Amino acid sequence: MIRSICPRCGQPAEQELCPKCALDLAELFRFPDLVEVTLCSVCGSRQIKGKWQLPDDRSKEELASRAAVDAIWFHEDFSEPKIEIDLRQIGATRYLAKVDIKGVFRDRTVEEHCEIPVRIKLVACDRCSRMAGKYFQSTVQVRGNRTRGLTRHEIEQCKSIARSMADAGYRSGDQLSFIQEMKEVKGGLDIVLGSTQLGRHMARAIYERFGGKLLESCKLVGKKDGRDVYRSTLLVRFPRLKRGDIVSFRGSFFEVTGFEGKMASITSLREGRRSSLSEEVAEAIEILGNRADAKKAMVILADDDAMEILDPETFKTTLASNPKGLKLGPGEEVTVMRTVNGFIVLE
Repeated sequence: MIRSICPRCGQPAEQELCPKCALDLAELFRFPDLVEVTLCSVCGSRQIKGKWQLPDDRSKEELASRAAVDAIWFHEDFSEPKIEIDLRQIGATRYLAKVDIKGVFRDRTVEEHCEIPVRIKLVACDRCSRMAGKYFQSTVQVRGNRTRGLTRHEIEQCKSIARSMADAGYRSGDQLSFIQEMKEVKGGLDIVLGSTQLGRHMARAIYERFGGKLLESCKLVGKKDGRDVYRSTLLVRFPRLKRGDIVSFRGSFFEVTGFEGKMASITSLREGRRSSLSEEVAEAIEILGNRADAKKAMVILADDDAMEILDPETFKTTLASNPKGLKLGPGEEVTVMRTVNGFIVLE
């Protein structure tokens, strides 16, 4: 191998400089004069490269240590770096990271030491700032119809859907995915939201879960950067029927099992046959009761079409329609629903 002469010291060199001079002249690593860790003082989110990241369970000290390490730049020929850090707090939001670095540079083992100041900068993230300023873009209004209001169970389900969707949107990185206010009002529930997109998705989810009608209206509230700014109101009006309703249709008993747009899905209690009801039919159909009101009763005697049971409230013997044709013996329990025309056996 032809060996050259180091132009700096005159020693033999396999490259342009000998290993010692290359080490003396090379910038093995560098770091900024100050490392800042920007955190939201309200929710604990961290800002990285201008974007807010979800908060995690790491302490401020752990975040400061990680930021100090991440801020160090290494020469491309510096390999196998091993870093030990001693973080010391020197103020309420200031730390000093004492860093020991070991590694290999062009086959020579190198040990270096540096000190990196770290400051924790506490601000309010975009999401918390908007929430504190009562910012909102849309309102989802959930209402009953002219024949019935919302049940407590339906209101709680809507609240659960709203919280779940807002949380999922936030965890996917949408800073506007928040509930500004959720309040029960006369006739239903109002959900005030940080974004129109969230409002539309939420209204659609509630509509698909409970059926009914979905309407959207917009109101011009001003301008921003020369563009019109609107706020949306999304109205979800529940249908007359609800899940679990037992209805009489074409001489048979059916249970409402779901909704597909304006159509109500029903299932026959006897054969399990599925069908659907149009909005017009659903508005006029006879509702016998709801599965949520069903109770357990003891069987006295049973045949294919009817059962003799003990009334679960008065404990007197009475007849119950047996649409499923259940085969049960005396002393066994069944689930029954009381109607104005007597009991119906559900299962």
